[in-house]
Amino acid sequence: MTPLRCAALVLLVALTQPACGTPSRASARRGSHSASLVLNADGGELFVVNPEADSVSRLNVRARKLEQEILLGSGHPTLSASSDYTPVIMPRALALSPDQRTLYVTGQRSASLYAIDLATNRARGAVRVGSEPIGVVVSNDGSSVFVACSQDGTVVRIASSSLRVTAAVHVKAGPWALALSSDESRLFVSHLLDPSISVIDTQRMALKSSWPIPDVAPRSSKPKKLGKRRAAGNDPRLAHGQPRGMYDLALRPGTRELWLAHTLLGTDTAQPALDFESSAFPALGIFHTDGRYEQTLASDAPSVAGSDGAFADVVSGPHALAFTADGAYALLVDANSEDVLVVDAARRAEHALVRPLPGQMPDGIALSPDDHFAYVDERVSGDIAVLELTRNKGGLSARVAGATIARFERDPMPSQLRLGQELFNTANSGRYPITTEHWLACASCHMEGRSDAVTWRFEQGPRDTPSNAGGLLGTGFLFRTADRSQVSDYFHTINTEQGGRFDPARQKSLLDALTAYVNHALPAPVPPTTNPALAHAGERVFKDAGCARCHAGPHFTDSGSGNPSLDLQGRVVLHEVGTCVTSGSFSDVAHLAVNGDARVACAFDTPSLNGVASSPPYLHDGSAPTLLDAILRMPDAPHAEADQRALLEYVRSL
Repeated sequence: MTPLRCAALVLLVALTQPACGTPSRASARRGSHSASLVLNADGGELFVVNPEADSVSRLNVRARKLEQEILLGSGHPTLSASSDYTPVIMPRALALSPDQRTLYVTGQRSASLYAIDLATNRARGAVRVGSEPIGVVVSNDGSSVFVACSQDGTVVRIASSSLRVTAAVHVKAGPWALALSSDESRLFVSHLLDPSISVIDTQRMALKSSWPIPDVAPRSSKPKKLGKRRAAGNDPRLAHGQPRGMYDLALRPGTRELWLAHTLLGTDTAQPALDFESSAFPALGIFHTDGRYEQTLASDAPSVAGSDGAFADVVSGPHALAFTADGAYALLVDANSEDVLVVDAARRAEHALVRPLPGQMPDGIALSPDDHFAYVDERVSGDIAVLELTRNKGGLSARVAGATIARFERDPMPSQLRLGQELFNTANSGRYPITTEHWLACASCHMEGRSDAVTWRFEQGPRDTPSNAGGLLGTGFLFRTADRSQVSDYFHTINTEQGGRFDPARQKSLLDALTAYVNHALPAPVPPTTNPALAHAGERVFKDAGCARCHAGPHFTDSGSGNPSLDLQGRVVLHEVGTCVTSGSFSDVAHLAVNGDARVACAFDTPSLNGVASSPPYLHDGSAPTLLDAILRMPDAPHAEADQRALLEYVRSL
């Protein structure tokens, strides 16, 4: 046993109390947490959201058939005149009332919570809850429904009887997944891009505390002597980095443990050393419900000899988490590597891996009441994978059990856009040459098609990850210094950072599908809720302060102005606005665009402001934590506080 694993076991023994050990099956109680699919009480019916179809599917899992697809709006989404595919509702999570009569569904794009009467398979009502609602849970008595509104940074409580919002709590940005404590006194909230867990007092509907999720420090692969500090020379292939993509959290049954599925981003490594093995690592963070952080479990690169990572296999994009009823095993769904990792919860180590799954982009998981089956939401392929779970002397075995269960009569999303969605989200190197060893997808950094809220050390200098949401058509050149001109140029990123083997000529059809998806089927963010009068006043400030000189047109950018074909050898408008990094350990440098043309170190492309509220931090190097910080860094920023507030509200509304 390696020293690190031995030390982890010693720590585990010291921390474990009777309530935190492996619980008995008799004392088990599976906690309530938000998910994209849910089983009814007897395990015979399954409900799953269809984000790109604006619907919920009701499935008979024993007969393995679709019973009904329930539309949440007037119909399925359709292509616009400009070939954009944008869901109106985009359901993301659901929860079943304790009496099994009502299904609650969040609509990310409609800002609403829907209540579906399961006797009629029709919505009995809906309530506006806030911008981009995601996670949802229901109290045990069914009287209250809790919803996380990601763009507004709020968690709201709704009275189920009246479908009215009764309270709202402001939390950090991007609340995402929810988990309700067994006594229902506390609601635990993850934040997609903020490394913290918010704890809400459900009686007072007030923020009780905020637990930071710590970075994992770089480690050395060299042997160390016990009692001495680790030898110098950290190995970037060992799991470490900043926590991002906090997609799910769940309470381990029978214990005082809260587990969090997320990714670690190794932003300390600079190009050219930065590659697929050093960029992103799957992780499970473990907290105790008194707020104590215990440890983070993750995968190291297989190329590191003597690696002591908790997971023996590399997986990518942890999106969902579920426990067996006795809390002995956790099942982690990995959206990008397209597999399910089985974790021995007591040993804190990988137990098994189910790969390949029969569909694409698994996004959620639900276990049958008897733990004999696991049902996996496969978002891109539009079906449900079924895993058979068996307890034996070796522990828990999991295997794919038969064919998938279809959940559409017809997928309304055009096939080329579906293929592009798969390519954007896949790290399945067995299916496409996007990456190596199931490691990195485009979505590993562009989470939800947006940003990962970190700054990478690229060869051009420090670079904040930009958002792709809303598409890139009409936004001008790409990259912070206009180094690229079209989405298809990103095959360079696939082959460099992602370790892919993409041939742009031979695989043009794949690049075309990826381009079509990014440009036409990554919806623009829904702006946060704003004050219309204040935003209108801010629009005047925006114009008077001269912001529109650079942030002009429908996409609020002058990138590509006078050069509509985006010819890299033609006129390229760049600006020096005082944000260049010229000192410190990593600075902006002169470099070449993708066509070989020179780019100076300190002149930058004007970013679009569409959906800008959803992609902190700001500026090319991520040095402005908030939008107000970015505004105040601009040369012509207004000095009056009232003008600053108004301008901020206007920019947030874009």
